[in-house]
Amino acid sequence: MAKAAGLKTLVICNVDNSSMVRLADASILTRAGIEKGVASTKAFATQMTVFWMLALYVAQLRNTLSTEAIKEQISALREIPNSVKIDDNLHEKIRRLSKRYLHGHGFFFIGRDVFFPLALEGALKLKEITYLHAEGYPSGEMKHGPIAMADPELFTIALMPKGLLYDKTKSNVEELSARDSTICAISPVTFDKADDFIQTQEHDHYMLEFFEMMVALQLLSMEISVRLGNDVDMPRNLAKSVTVE
Repeated sequence: MAKAAGLKTLVICNVDNSSMVRLADASILTRAGIEKGVASTKAFATQMTVFWMLALYVAQLRNTLSTEAIKEQISALREIPNSVKIDDNLHEKIRRLSKRYLHGHGFFFIGRDVFFPLALEGALKLKEITYLHAEGYPSGEMKHGPIAMADPELFTIALMPKGLLYDKTKSNVEELSARDSTICAISPVTFDKADDFIQTQEHDHYMLEFFEMMVALQLLSMEISVRLGNDVDMPRNLAKSVTVE
């Protein structure tokens, strides 16, 4: 439809022979390898990385970032492989925490700025493989309706990066805590209002916090799904190939 409207098309994809790649004017392959599970994880990670690289390339073309700033960003990009390595002790903590999140009337995943899309991804993964209701929400918009749902049976997964709008996010989470929502905070900074706390590492760049929290969210969904006895790799009603519009 985009091509029919005369628009240029660029596809970011993991599969070199997909119909999208064949149709598009240009494509960028993420080269993440075969994704065996239906609920995609590494495809999301590699697409985020490609978007970051693409943004830097466009910034270079348009001279909106200095050469030094671009070098700093590229240096941070090179640290992504380290940021997605979750310590075994942290994984074990997530596994133990998961038994507390098998019931209730739903999950809110909240975050600010780029951590809002990450909250959406966390909620999507939980829905896909646990079949529990979850939604991602911008932290700053919790007052406008959703906070009415806050009670002990509402689980809030709060993304609280130190490097990006921490104080504002903290204030939003404190409001939910005051209304008795059960809080699971994911942050490098200890948060005393949290019922559960998943401590991530401190990073020089907020995007490295993004990638570490991404894996933590995916592991939390996986461990809850395992406890519920679901097939993590082949969730019900989902398919790898979608052929209907």
